[in-house]
Amino acid sequence: MTEQQLSKLIEKYLSGSASEEERIKVERWYESFDAYEMGFDEEENKESFLRSWLRVQEKIADTEVKEENLDIQPKYKVLYRWAAIAAILILISGTYFLVNKNGDRGIAVQQIKNDFKPGGNKAVLTLGNGQKIVLDSSNKGLLSMQGNTKVLKLNKGLLSYKAEGEKQKTKKQVKVTFNTISTPRGGKYEVVLPDGSKVWMNAGSFLKFPTSFVGDKRVVEMTGEAYFEIAPNQDIPFEVEVKGMTVKVLGTHFNIRAYEEDKGIRTALLEGKVSVAAGEGQKVVLDPGQRAIWDMNGDLAVEKIKNQQQIMAWKNGLFWFESSGIDEVMRKLSRWYDVDIEIKGSIPDLFTGSIPRKLSFSEVFEVLQKTGSVHYEIEGDRKVIVTP
Repeated sequence: MTEQQLSKLIEKYLSGSASEEERIKVERWYESFDAYEMGFDEEENKESFLRSWLRVQEKIADTEVKEENLDIQPKYKVLYRWAAIAAILILISGTYFLVNKNGDRGIAVQQIKNDFKPGGNKAVLTLGNGQKIVLDSSNKGLLSMQGNTKVLKLNKGLLSYKAEGEKQKTKKQVKVTFNTISTPRGGKYEVVLPDGSKVWMNAGSFLKFPTSFVGDKRVVEMTGEAYFEIAPNQDIPFEVEVKGMTVKVLGTHFNIRAYEEDKGIRTALLEGKVSVAAGEGQKVVLDPGQRAIWDMNGDLAVEKIKNQQQIMAWKNGLFWFESSGIDEVMRKLSRWYDVDIEIKGSIPDLFTGSIPRKLSFSEVFEVLQKTGSVHYEIEGDRKVIVTP
């Protein structure tokens, strides 16, 4: 369907003259519309379609309010859509409108000058000799030679280790040195390990690994949060060590979250198979769609993952909330925007939905305010006070 055809269809829908088939087409477009990824030939077309999206949303919201009056539960839209439209309209006009769950149009919100930018590709690489390299400010290309391994910065957010010459297989044949990479608050980074495995690191995380994998297993250490895609090698299993827990894999995709404030370690498996060993003799084997939780009491349990999108959200550029309390929400914002957040007073609201992590702090908070009684003020350089 061309942009012109879609525009005519939207106008028919808004005027009430669309057929049932046309109505379904418009509502499917509304549900699938992505303001960031949908292409437009001109900026004016982009703005026109965004405003059309808002008009369709208002019509749907009005219908849902009428249905609610008939004791029919309305289908509320997730936070992501408010944020996506808000972000683009800010770029276009400097202001935006949000529509709350009751269908009422909110006031126009101006961009806030005193604001915090979202995090980005930031990390510090520490070589085996203690040399530190700030990756976000270093140039592309060869950063160092670690034994027979080249350390390469391929682009702004990717670090790669590439073995040169004949492969070494034993510790006697090659001197093993270790590198570490740490992401600060407000940072993230991707690493391709010497065996080809990929690791995506979230803000406030740490990864230690050898510059060459030798011997009968591949071992790395981590804290914080990281998503792994492991290069298969049945002869040399891969292990992740984190705070006294070991995750053993052959070839798989999984996420580990081990922040101090989480009061436990969560290992979520998306593909393949892993075993998780923790504490004194505790061990579980995970199938795809399961998560192991080792809590502060030393208990290791397995649960089904309710929503895999939630596990992948941070890697895919989203905040994701599932009936999340204000403490959990603020911890995520604090790490990503590198701010200290203090909560004063009781805020019982629970937040559900997803918001792009590319938005500024004020834009994200404006979305949260549309679904709960929460406010904030900035104190000093990087401190935020949150109140009911």
